Amino acid sequence: MAKKYSRRDIIWIIPTAAAAGFFGWFGWRTARIQLLKHPAGKPKWWNGSRLGVADLSELSELWSYKYFVYPTQFGPLPSVLIRVPHTDPGGINRPDIHLIGLSRICTHMGCTVNYIDDPKLGSMAYKYNPGYPFLGCPCHFSAFNPQDAGDVVFGPADYPLPRIRLELDGAEVYATGHEVPLRPIQQ
Repeated sequence: MAKKYSRRDIIWIIPTAAAAGFFGWFGWRTARIQLLKHPAGKPKWWNGSRLGVADLSELSELWSYKYFVYPTQFGPLPSVLIRVPHTDPGGINRPDIHLIGLSRICTHMGCTVNYIDDPKLGSMAYKYNPGYPFLGCPCHFSAFNPQDAGDVVFGPADYPLPRIRLELDGAEVYATGHEVPLRPIQQ
Protein backbone atom coordinates (compact mmCIF):
# COMPACT_ATOMS: atom_id res chain seq x y z
CA MET A 1 0.00 0.00 0.00
CA ALA A 2 1.38 3.44 -0.94
CA LYS A 3 2.39 5.75 1.85
CA LYS A 4 0.23 8.79 2.25
CA TYR A 5 2.25 11.99 2.71
CA SER A 6 1.11 14.72 5.04
CA ARG A 7 1.53 18.44 4.42
CA ARG A 8 4.39 18.46 6.89
CA ASP A 9 6.18 15.74 4.85
CA ILE A 10 5.71 17.67 1.62
CA ILE A 11 7.02 20.89 3.20
CA TRP A 12 10.35 19.08 3.74
CA ILE A 13 10.45 16.90 0.61
CA ILE A 14 10.02 19.63 -2.02
CA PRO A 15 12.79 22.00 -0.79
CA THR A 16 15.12 19.05 -0.14
CA ALA A 17 14.61 17.74 -3.68
CA ALA A 18 15.12 21.25 -5.11
CA ALA A 19 18.34 21.71 -3.10
CA ALA A 20 19.64 18.27 -4.14
CA GLY A 21 18.91 19.08 -7.79
CA PHE A 22 20.66 22.44 -7.53
CA PHE A 23 23.78 21.01 -5.90
CA GLY A 24 23.89 18.17 -8.42
CA TRP A 25 23.71 20.68 -11.27
CA PHE A 26 26.29 22.92 -9.59
CA GLY A 27 28.72 20.01 -9.14
CA TRP A 28 28.36 18.95 -12.78
CA ARG A 29 28.81 22.54 -14.00
CA THR A 30 31.92 23.02 -11.85
CA ALA A 31 33.46 19.77 -13.11
CA ARG A 32 32.68 20.74 -16.71
CA ILE A 33 34.13 24.24 -16.38
CA GLN A 34 37.26 23.09 -14.57
CA LEU A 35 38.06 19.60 -15.83
CA LEU A 36 36.22 18.32 -18.89
CA LYS A 37 37.99 20.11 -21.75
CA HIS A 38 39.10 18.79 -25.16
CA PRO A 39 42.86 19.27 -25.63
CA ALA A 40 44.37 20.46 -28.88
CA GLY A 41 45.62 17.54 -30.92
CA LYS A 42 47.60 17.29 -34.10
CA PRO A 43 46.07 19.88 -36.44
CA LYS A 44 44.23 19.09 -39.66
CA TRP A 45 44.57 22.00 -42.06
CA TRP A 46 42.34 23.72 -44.55
CA ASN A 47 44.59 25.25 -47.21
CA GLY A 48 43.77 28.91 -47.52
CA SER A 49 45.20 31.94 -49.20
CA ARG A 50 48.70 33.16 -48.35
CA LEU A 51 48.44 36.34 -46.31
CA GLY A 52 51.37 38.43 -45.09
CA VAL A 53 50.78 38.91 -41.37
CA ALA A 54 53.85 40.52 -39.83
CA ASP A 55 57.54 41.19 -40.08
CA LEU A 56 59.70 39.51 -37.42
CA SER A 57 60.84 42.96 -36.27
CA GLU A 58 57.26 43.58 -35.06
CA LEU A 59 57.58 40.56 -32.75
CA SER A 60 61.02 41.21 -31.29
CA GLU A 61 60.02 40.61 -27.65
CA LEU A 62 58.71 37.46 -26.01
CA TRP A 63 54.90 37.66 -25.69
CA SER A 64 54.60 40.40 -28.31
CA TYR A 65 51.51 39.96 -30.47
CA LYS A 66 49.72 41.29 -33.51
CA TYR A 67 46.05 41.08 -34.44
CA PHE A 68 45.17 40.31 -38.05
CA VAL A 69 42.18 39.15 -40.10
CA TYR A 70 42.51 35.94 -42.10
CA PRO A 71 40.17 35.35 -45.07
CA THR A 72 38.29 32.01 -44.95
CA GLN A 73 35.52 30.39 -46.95
CA PHE A 74 33.17 31.54 -44.14
CA GLY A 75 34.30 35.18 -44.20
CA PRO A 76 36.95 37.21 -42.36
CA LEU A 77 38.43 35.44 -39.31
CA PRO A 78 39.81 37.69 -36.54
CA SER A 79 43.14 36.15 -35.52
CA VAL A 80 46.22 36.82 -33.44
CA LEU A 81 49.92 36.10 -33.92
CA ILE A 82 51.88 35.65 -30.68
CA ARG A 83 55.56 35.13 -29.93
CA VAL A 84 55.75 32.42 -27.28
CA PRO A 85 58.62 30.57 -25.48
CA HIS A 86 57.68 27.34 -27.32
CA THR A 87 54.83 26.16 -29.51
CA ASP A 88 53.12 23.08 -30.87
CA PRO A 89 52.59 21.91 -34.48
CA GLY A 90 51.18 24.56 -36.74
CA GLY A 91 53.29 27.37 -35.38
CA ILE A 92 56.77 28.45 -36.32
CA ASN A 93 59.42 26.60 -34.35
CA ARG A 94 62.94 27.85 -34.87
CA PRO A 95 65.78 27.79 -32.35
CA ASP A 96 65.57 31.58 -32.01
CA ILE A 97 61.83 32.21 -32.36
CA HIS A 98 58.50 30.46 -31.70
CA LEU A 99 55.25 31.88 -33.06
CA ILE A 100 51.67 30.68 -32.93
CA GLY A 101 48.63 31.94 -34.81
CA LEU A 102 45.20 31.47 -33.27
CA SER A 103 41.63 32.31 -34.17
CA ARG A 104 40.13 35.00 -31.92
CA ILE A 105 36.64 33.50 -32.12
CA CYS A 106 35.71 31.83 -28.83
CA THR A 107 34.70 28.20 -29.28
CA HIS A 108 31.88 28.62 -26.76
CA MET A 109 29.51 31.18 -28.32
CA GLY A 110 31.55 32.95 -31.00
CA CYS A 111 32.59 36.12 -29.13
CA THR A 112 35.92 37.73 -30.00
CA VAL A 113 38.65 36.88 -27.48
CA ASN A 114 41.28 39.42 -26.42
CA TYR A 115 44.97 39.16 -25.65
CA ILE A 116 45.36 39.64 -21.88
CA ASP A 117 48.91 40.92 -21.48
CA ASP A 118 48.72 41.45 -17.70
CA PRO A 119 48.05 38.03 -16.13
CA LYS A 120 47.56 39.48 -12.63
CA LEU A 121 44.87 41.83 -13.87
CA GLY A 122 43.38 39.10 -16.04
CA SER A 123 43.24 36.68 -13.11
CA MET A 124 40.57 38.83 -11.46
CA ALA A 125 38.16 38.40 -14.37
CA TYR A 126 39.17 34.98 -15.66
CA LYS A 127 40.16 33.11 -12.48
CA TYR A 128 43.31 32.02 -14.30
CA ASN A 129 46.83 33.29 -13.67
CA PRO A 130 49.56 31.33 -15.41
CA GLY A 131 52.13 34.07 -14.80
CA TYR A 132 52.25 34.97 -18.52
CA PRO A 133 49.79 36.48 -21.03
CA PHE A 134 46.78 34.50 -22.26
CA LEU A 135 43.64 34.93 -24.36
CA GLY A 136 40.33 35.66 -22.65
CA CYS A 137 36.73 35.87 -23.79
CA PRO A 138 34.96 38.94 -22.38
CA CYS A 139 31.47 37.43 -22.86
CA HIS A 140 31.59 34.33 -20.65
CA PHE A 141 35.17 34.47 -19.31
CA SER A 142 36.75 31.44 -20.95
CA ALA A 143 40.57 31.54 -20.83
CA PHE A 144 42.87 30.04 -23.48
CA ASN A 145 46.59 29.23 -23.19
CA PRO A 146 48.62 30.29 -26.26
CA GLN A 147 51.61 28.25 -25.05
CA ASP A 148 49.62 25.03 -25.35
CA ALA A 149 48.12 25.40 -28.83
CA GLY A 150 45.23 27.58 -27.62
CA ASP A 151 43.91 25.01 -25.13
CA VAL A 152 40.94 26.18 -23.07
CA VAL A 153 41.96 26.27 -19.41
CA PHE A 154 38.93 27.83 -17.75
CA GLY A 155 35.33 28.77 -18.47
CA PRO A 156 32.41 27.31 -20.38
CA ALA A 157 34.28 26.76 -23.69
CA ASP A 158 35.02 23.06 -24.29
CA TYR A 159 37.41 23.27 -27.25
CA PRO A 160 40.73 25.05 -27.89
CA LEU A 161 40.98 28.00 -30.24
CA PRO A 162 41.61 26.85 -33.83
CA ARG A 163 45.19 27.41 -34.97
CA ILE A 164 46.25 29.41 -37.99
CA ARG A 165 48.96 27.72 -40.08
CA LEU A 166 52.05 29.92 -40.32
CA GLU A 167 55.05 30.03 -42.64
CA LEU A 168 58.21 32.11 -42.46
CA ASP A 169 59.74 33.51 -45.64
CA GLY A 170 62.86 35.49 -44.76
CA ALA A 171 61.71 37.90 -42.07
CA GLU A 172 58.05 37.89 -43.18
CA VAL A 173 55.41 35.75 -41.42
CA TYR A 174 52.57 34.40 -43.59
CA ALA A 175 49.27 32.76 -42.66
CA THR A 176 48.45 29.97 -45.14
CA GLY A 177 45.45 28.11 -43.71
CA HIS A 178 43.48 27.29 -40.60
CA GLU A 179 42.72 24.25 -38.48
CA VAL A 180 39.54 22.31 -39.15
CA PRO A 181 36.99 22.10 -37.78
CA LEU A 182 36.90 25.87 -37.42
CA ARG A 183 34.93 26.05 -34.19
CA PRO A 184 32.32 27.32 -33.46
CA ILE A 185 31.49 27.88 -37.17
CA GLN A 186 32.03 24.19 -38.03
CA GLN A 187 30.97 21.67 -35.41
